[in-house]
Amino acid sequence: MDIQRVGDVRLGWGESLVWDDRTDRLYFVDCAAQTLHWLEGGSGDLQTLRLPSMAAGIVPTDDGALLGVLDDGLHRIDPDAGATELVAAYPERLGGRCNDACADPAGNVITGKLNLGPDEGSSWWWSATDGWRLIDDDISNTNGPAVLSVDGATTLVIGDTSKDYFSYPYEPSTGAVGERTVFADTSGLDGLPDGATVDADDGFWCALVGGGQLARFTTDGLDRTVALPVANPTDVAFGGPDLDRLYVVSIAGEADSLDGALLVVDGLGARGRPEPRCSLGARS
Repeated sequence: MDIQRVGDVRLGWGESLVWDDRTDRLYFVDCAAQTLHWLEGGSGDLQTLRLPSMAAGIVPTDDGALLGVLDDGLHRIDPDAGATELVAAYPERLGGRCNDACADPAGNVITGKLNLGPDEGSSWWWSATDGWRLIDDDISNTNGPAVLSVDGATTLVIGDTSKDYFSYPYEPSTGAVGERTVFADTSGLDGLPDGATVDADDGFWCALVGGGQLARFTTDGLDRTVALPVANPTDVAFGGPDLDRLYVVSIAGEADSLDGALLVVDGLGARGRPEPRCSLGARS
């Protein structure tokens, strides 16, 4: 296994890593600077788009754009045109703004409340045709949502930064969930639940912020950990032509450290899956 820094990228608060397999672009954001960044092929010159507010979640769309979780709602972002457009304001019951997000196999979005400390929060399902539906009203800070196929059944995983990663039997077409259980117990590990991704074998890879490490979980529990040269990793994503490189972003720290750098981990022996895309419905 080999861990290297990618270029000279240094972020204040890196988040929302996404590999777009259609364009071979690696997208990520700097929450501290309210910017979207991307690298063609996962390397080369850093491209930057200033956003109208902080994006804490990025999801590829079926029309080739991105859906961004911004201050006032979900926005369609066209990186090449440098344009953003509000698609859906947050539901009033949410009581604030959302954080991390993902798409499910039916093209809907899973996201939820942003709280920087333990507080009341909730997780939500959004559809371009059916709008918002509540998933769980007891998630303080939604992080690392993902949809897995577990023993032939569809399972939704949602992390709560103040607790663990939880799982639910899930119906993508309606957003309906079953009884919540703990999917990944992080209480015995250094760090707290943050961003996550899924490999081709439905292994769940997550960044443990404050713990300087990644962890992979399966339905059998903790499978492995990977120590990192950064204190606060925040998100992970498989990328590269074969989806066999694992990228990591983090929060800035001491000037002489790697904190805030973009890292890539090679030689894990794991491959990712193409990132699910959300549908924005018919557009005029």
